[in-house]
Amino acid sequence: MSGPTDPPPWRAVAVDTFRMARPLPRRQLLARTGVQIVAVWGFALGVLPALAVQVDRRLGLPRARGRRGTGALVFAAGSAVGLASAWVMANDGHGTPIPFDAARDLVVSGPYRVVRNPMAVSAIAQSTGVALGLGSPTAALIPVAGGLVWNAAIRPAEEDFLAQCFGDAYRDYQRAVRCWVPTWPPYRA
Repeated sequence: MSGPTDPPPWRAVAVDTFRMARPLPRRQLLARTGVQIVAVWGFALGVLPALAVQVDRRLGLPRARGRRGTGALVFAAGSAVGLASAWVMANDGHGTPIPFDAARDLVVSGPYRVVRNPMAVSAIAQSTGVALGLGSPTAALIPVAGGLVWNAAIRPAEEDFLAQCFGDAYRDYQRAVRCWVPTWPPYRA
């Protein structure tokens, strides 16, 4: 029987899905990262918004107009942060953004100096940009839902895994750098 402060059972299962990458040349890590980017971004930023637009049509929801430029800027900024984060993960962390191929070294450089999970922040920005560009009320729910799911289900398991792997170094970093809001001045290890 679990007590009131015990983590939920799914959290242990989630932690078990995180594994460090095998030692591989940087070129292979970057290739794996590229495949992940194409697959995840294609689904999250292409397929899901297309389905959202279909839901809008079926429900007769109006589309907002005049936000394409703003959406493109938000999307581009999010993409730049996401690509920089993926590069640093492969180059400095010797792993990939994929949980079962995680970085072998604690990553506290690049965008990680400013926010603990710049990839999640990037994904929320990208999906917000797509929703603005499409003018879709249903697509606007994607970044909200994604942020809530990431924060409630993925983040705790990822942080448990990182604490197990990197101990005090990660806990020091975790105390110094905020999860969602940029930390200034940037972290220095």
